[in-house]
Amino acid sequence: MVHVEVEINASPTEVRAVVLDFPSYPEWQTFAKSITIISPPDKSPNLLEPGDKLRAEFSGVTVEPIIESNTSSEFRWYGRGALNAFSGHHYFEYLESKSMPGGTTFVHGEEYMGWLTFIFERGPMSGSVRGMFMGYAEDLEKRAEGVKGGGVSS
Repeated sequence: MVHVEVEINASPTEVRAVVLDFPSYPEWQTFAKSITIISPPDKSPNLLEPGDKLRAEFSGVTVEPIIESNTSSEFRWYGRGALNAFSGHHYFEYLESKSMPGGTTFVHGEEYMGWLTFIFERGPMSGSVRGMFMGYAEDLEKRAEGVKGGGVSS
């Protein structure tokens, strides 16, 4: 399991809007090369619901996760890799910050399963996987705070 948290000086609604703005991802982060909606293809990300499907391209890996939750406080999907080597519940949570009035505690992580899971949790990739998740959270913080301050268009 990987789990990171970061405080963001933007509301949960503003943070959620940045997370769900898939076409803008190349402008601000490198964690995912692209995320596209494949089923149903013309649906707005805000309206995705359990059972809808995405295509998420990461460095060297493409998965087609199924949406599990898309609420004002959480976006969650389930995806799996080739040969069921690994699978996981990937989540983004936007919670009202207890330490920053009007801000967000952003929680990002994945609960891994599968026969190759050990390389993410205790093996050679555990540090780099956590680093990728933290990098996404930090990039999101900069983007959301820039959007809030009017410095970035979304």
